[in-house]
Amino acid sequence: MDVYRLMKPLAGFAAFSLALALFAMSVDRPVNQTAPPQLLLADYAQQIDRATRLEMTYGRGISGTDVIAVTQKNGQWVLPNRNDYPANQELVTETLLALADLKAVEARTAKPQWHRALGLVVPEDLGNAVRFKVSADDGSDLARLLLGREQESEAEAKQDVKTYGPELRRFYARREDTPQSWLALGRLPRNPNLAAWLDPSLPKHDLAKLKSVSFTQPRDSFKLLRVTPDSWSMSGGDAWLNGFQSLRPDDVTRRDSIDFATARQMRLDYQDGLSVTYENVGAATLIWMGISATASADADEAIKQRAAAINARYGDWALRFDAARAPVLLPTREGLTR
Repeated sequence: MDVYRLMKPLAGFAAFSLALALFAMSVDRPVNQTAPPQLLLADYAQQIDRATRLEMTYGRGISGTDVIAVTQKNGQWVLPNRNDYPANQELVTETLLALADLKAVEARTAKPQWHRALGLVVPEDLGNAVRFKVSADDGSDLARLLLGREQESEAEAKQDVKTYGPELRRFYARREDTPQSWLALGRLPRNPNLAAWLDPSLPKHDLAKLKSVSFTQPRDSFKLLRVTPDSWSMSGGDAWLNGFQSLRPDDVTRRDSIDFATARQMRLDYQDGLSVTYENVGAATLIWMGISATASADADEAIKQRAAAINARYGDWALRFDAARAPVLLPTREGLTR
């Protein structure tokens, strides 16, 4: 065989293949060669002070979507779909700041057909993305971001960035006005539970001054007395107090929508004359709580103002708790003496 006669067409074929490869590289570069912006929502970051509404939309599959919205009213974040009950101010502020600080690390696909693999399909289309929408007082949108799944491959996980504060997370995200997706870095909350966005606080007062807790129930009324700062008249006193301090509501409604006629009372009496009464009415799976406060006749003016402030803050509301909280809200004498 004449080898030299074969070399000429092979060389031509090799040259053609090289030219074809160079052409392909010039028109179809890898997506991660797209330069990421320093901030994913740089325009929003410049006008974050205009934000007066935050709305999060979560996909529920064939059940549709859930929306959690908070708006600013009289300098406070409230939940409009819960009759303007105060929102978790810290969580709302954290979310708004986290959106402004979100970093784009690397470009990912700009092809819509690949968005589902990254969790970036809008919730209305049976997608798993969480939509964050921030609006100004005039109704204009300041930001619309779709948050997808976190990175999961072992190779990518090694690149996780940690700080001395909360851990930075890497997840996929894209602005809703563009198909370009990004691997993003930040601390963006995505909790779909309403309980996380409610103001979790109950009336606070100096626990060192708590002297007794009275339970008024249909069949048995009893009192938990504080004998010393570190001991109670019943052995379950410390456990009850720890459970009481960890209470946080799951939901809220207007007080007049709940029938408290058969409620059991739990009254906390303090040495300075303040008394806070919790009315608890239970069902099979949940407990509703109403709150009111009074001050004794000889209490000083500050305590009377404190009682008035508690009534103004909680008087119109009923707070909902899971039935698992019954040992704290609806305890029995036997449960506190075990």
